[in-house]
Amino acid sequence: MHRLVIYPEEKEIFSERENLLKILQENGVYINSVCGGKGWCGKCKILIRDGNPPPITEIEKKILSREEIENGVRLACQVILENSLKIEILNRFNNIKILKRFNLNLDVPLNPVIFLEPFSLPPPSISDQRSDLERIFCYIKEKSIKNINLLRKIPKFLRENNFEGKFVIYNDEIIDIREKEFSNPLGIAFDIGTTTLVGYLLDLKEGKEIEVISDINPQFKFGSDVISRINHIMISKDGIKDLRESLIYSLKEMIIKLCVKNRISPLDIYAFSFVGNPTMIHIFLGITPEYIAISPYIPVISSGMSFYAKELDFDISPYAKIYIIPNISGYVGGDILAGILATNLWKDEGNLLLVDVGTNGEIVLKTDDGIFSCATAAGPAFEGGNITYGMIASEGAIDHVWIEKGEVKFSVIGGGKERGICGSGIVDAISVMLDLNIIDNRGKFIKEEPFFLGNVKITQKDVREIQLAKSAIRSGIEILLKTAGKNFEDIDKVYLAGAFGNYMRKESAIRIGLLPPIHMEKVEVVGNSAGKGGELVLLNKEYMEIVEKISKMIRYIELSAEKDFQEYFIEFIYF
Repeated sequence: MHRLVIYPEEKEIFSERENLLKILQENGVYINSVCGGKGWCGKCKILIRDGNPPPITEIEKKILSREEIENGVRLACQVILENSLKIEILNRFNNIKILKRFNLNLDVPLNPVIFLEPFSLPPPSISDQRSDLERIFCYIKEKSIKNINLLRKIPKFLRENNFEGKFVIYNDEIIDIREKEFSNPLGIAFDIGTTTLVGYLLDLKEGKEIEVISDINPQFKFGSDVISRINHIMISKDGIKDLRESLIYSLKEMIIKLCVKNRISPLDIYAFSFVGNPTMIHIFLGITPEYIAISPYIPVISSGMSFYAKELDFDISPYAKIYIIPNISGYVGGDILAGILATNLWKDEGNLLLVDVGTNGEIVLKTDDGIFSCATAAGPAFEGGNITYGMIASEGAIDHVWIEKGEVKFSVIGGGKERGICGSGIVDAISVMLDLNIIDNRGKFIKEEPFFLGNVKITQKDVREIQLAKSAIRSGIEILLKTAGKNFEDIDKVYLAGAFGNYMRKESAIRIGLLPPIHMEKVEVVGNSAGKGGELVLLNKEYMEIVEKISKMIRYIELSAEKDFQEYFIEFIYF
């Protein structure tokens, strides 16, 4: 048994495990590990404060600087505990900036997916020998009951409540039977992101948002991107079980917190919607996503689907229904489709572009001739991965960089000492470096490298990582424009969605060539459009039909099959 003390909080852990990263992860200590412990990202840095650690590994010698090694810095994934240690986490998650809000105003007619139908049934008698179900369906026609658990509930409920109450109806199905005093059915829209989880608690009677809750996606410990998680599933016997159970546990915890804070019962929650990229949705459903990672990149499901909550281990709200918003392809998911819904991109006039930038960049172009979409592997650079001092948008991360009166200024999340730089910060920094002629249009340092922002340095390698990532996104945009017979001058509006798009400066995105050189007023930052789309399908059931129709209208472009993609990619490497 090894004793581990974690500073500065002096948290004490006793474990029989040997790998330090695994010990930290299993004990709820969130530490950055982009590669999921494979040893190539160098993000899980810890400082040995006391104890006798094992010898430095060859991987650590390659990744850590001589100064770091001399000062006791190690990689948690490489440390195999042989003795008790006192350590300090150098790259942990504190106060992560999780995007919750949608920035556009929408007028949504209220027509919720759940409604209540009061009833008062004639009780059975010697002269009225109808079964309970016959009695119900004589009162409320063209409805169905499909849940065996509800059938088991009905006889006792009717007799204890004098055959009076309210039917809880989801579309055309009776999903529960409640006392006549019940009046406020609730719903939760969940946005399952690769990095974060966001839940929106909704009053379906009033059509209003009650509370928003967010958390880190616990699957982060298996790797920061979907490919790392798919790899875990492929090589581990219990891979899909590991990922799914950690996710379901966190989602239930979020539901409990919402209920406790708002003094409501989880039994009053009758509808859930889930949006996310195809890999996250497959894992949530317990379906292997491994074939998404293998050409021709085919998901198991793409259309929208409904389930009883209990089928998916949501026994916390046993009579609720869960709706999964459709996917578009193996790499363009329901989160993007929800964004199309929320921005009205599907019905507004003009040439409209929706861009969600992350490890995987999803792009949608709507013209008068149709809706086109693609996904491009931008890599983890925009989320801090593969950047020397890169980190996700949490406490200590430089999030913005600018020039003020000839001096370079920067802001830090949480207002304290800079520990690293996140995606919005690195894009700003590259823009500033171009303006100050520190790098040229090829991305090469003109005089000397690295470029320092306080203690955080940006190297030639970092610049190259951003060039590769931004070129992938820009090339995807150009392929869609070409497919639709348009060019960037024809674009009427660009919607920037997702966390990175929300915090990234539009000027910087255009300056480095991530976005085409269009007028700034054409770019609109929309916030969490995925979460808003998830809300819409619960607040107005007609949106469920609309989102299903939209999913079938979209033409997906597989970039790996486009012969022009490589030419565009080389062209847009330059700033």
